[in-house]
Amino acid sequence: MNNWSLGYTSAYFDLSSPGILFQWQKLYAREDISRLNPKNKGKPRVTNNSSTPKPSSEMTEKELREELDYLRAENAVLKKLEALAQARKKKAKTKR
Repeated sequence: MNNWSLGYTSAYFDLSSPGILFQWQKLYAREDISRLNPKNKGKPRVTNNSSTPKPSSEMTEKELREELDYLRAENAVLKKLEALAQARKKKAKTKR
């Protein structure tokens, strides 16, 4: 290795502080070079496999019925939401 100090090395490579180099040095001494590779932070991304639905010709009758039930329920919820929004508008108009 060379004889550069942590302060000189961090200034040379335009690092924010010598502490970064100190942490890297500790990791390298403890766990070898593989530990210096960046690791993913945060939660892993969730892949949504159902983003492209099957064509109805490839679905079984049970799958078609389940989708129909789901769509009917979704439609009912949207209708109730619209009715609530209209009722709030009507109530707001009568209060004026």
